[in-house]
Amino acid sequence: MRRSNNILYIGVAVFAVGALLAFFGLRSQSKPVAQPQSAPIAAAAPGAEVHAIAVDPANAAGLTTFTLPKGKQAVAISIPTVPGLAGYAKPGDTINIYATIRNSQPNGHLKEPLVKLVVTSVKVLDVRAPAPGVDGSATYLLALDTNQAEQVIFYAKYESMWISLTTPDQKPASPGGRSYQNIL
Repeated sequence: MRRSNNILYIGVAVFAVGALLAFFGLRSQSKPVAQPQSAPIAAAAPGAEVHAIAVDPANAAGLTTFTLPKGKQAVAISIPTVPGLAGYAKPGDTINIYATIRNSQPNGHLKEPLVKLVVTSVKVLDVRAPAPGVDGSATYLLALDTNQAEQVIFYAKYESMWISLTTPDQKPASPGGRSYQNIL
C-alpha cells in the first residue's frame, strides 16, 4: 500500500507543478496583441486626395498620398523589372505604355508579333519596384480613364507591356506599331 501512495503523491506533485508552469507561462503571454487595423472601404471622388492607410501602424513609413485626377481611376498593374523601367520610375512621373502582342492569336487574324504604343501620358500615382539592377516585378498604380483601363488590363492579363518615361508636356503620338513587315 505504501508503494501505491508514493506513486499517487508523485502523480499529484507532477500535476501541480505542470499546472503552475502552465499558469505562469500563459500569464506572461497575456500582453495585449496588436490587432491589424482595417481600412474603411469607400469610393473616392475624382480629384479627391487619397491617403493610403497602414494595415500595420509600425510600418507606416512607406505610405503614399496622391490626388486622383478628375475623370480617372486608379489601376494597379505588375510589370517585370526591365519592361517596368528597372526601378527608375517614381510617383508623379509620366509614362507611355506599349503592348507586345504574340503571333498566335485566338481569332486567327494576327499572324505575326506586334509592338504598339497603346496609352500615352499616363500619370504614375505610386510605384513599388525593386532597386535599379535588382530582378523582380514592379507594381504601378496608374491614373487611367475607362478606355485606357480596359486596354491596360487586357494587355496585362493576356499579352505583355513595356513602359517608357516621358515628359508631362509631350504630345500624344500614334505610331502604327512595329512587326516583322515594317521593323527595318
